[in-house]
Amino acid sequence: MVVAFRKKRAARLIVVWEQMKANMRRSPARLGSPARAASTCLMLVFLLPLVLRAEAQKIKIQYEKTTDFSKFKTYAWVPGTPVFDPHLDIYIQDRFAAELRRSGMIEAPVSAADVLVTYHAAHGTDISVGTALDPTFAASGGIPIAGHSVWETTGTGGAHVTKGSIAFEILDRGANRPVWIGTAKHAVSDAHHERWNEIEKALDKLFRRFPPRPA
Repeated sequence: MVVAFRKKRAARLIVVWEQMKANMRRSPARLGSPARAASTCLMLVFLLPLVLRAEAQKIKIQYEKTTDFSKFKTYAWVPGTPVFDPHLDIYIQDRFAAELRRSGMIEAPVSAADVLVTYHAAHGTDISVGTALDPTFAASGGIPIAGHSVWETTGTGGAHVTKGSIAFEILDRGANRPVWIGTAKHAVSDAHHERWNEIEKALDKLFRRFPPRPA
């Protein structure tokens, strides 16, 4: 309910902002007295940052255009770089898993899943993420090494996640290569009261056309 209210409020602010700009372009005299003009300017000072935050989020989807996502029947989670709020982390995973199930996939062990999925949230600084060289941890007997994830490598060619962004990745376990990467910039806010709203907006946009259709 709170998230829905914030979405409606942001939408209303954008409409008000656009109307104000249109009125000022058509007739500056409509602003009226100096006191009213000063009041309008003061309102803009408070509204503009909210509008900019609502418009600043940018979504980028990259996927293997020849991949038929309908062939993937199972998925498994692997460690990534989660947000530091454990409740928000669970919510993000649940949303991602819900999209995978909606596309016909069910959860399976890492060693048997068709695809591996994870996400990386860059909060305080940029992070570099490598590609998965050993997704089933075969080199360590199937047991993850403490402090490491399958996505972290010392090689080149990995993804770069900028501060404040969240990136989701789907890896074809058989081919051992990414087939879908979705990134949302300005999605991990420093302010707690904005973080949930921004994450939900990012998830809505990222999964709006998931799974993609092959070219």
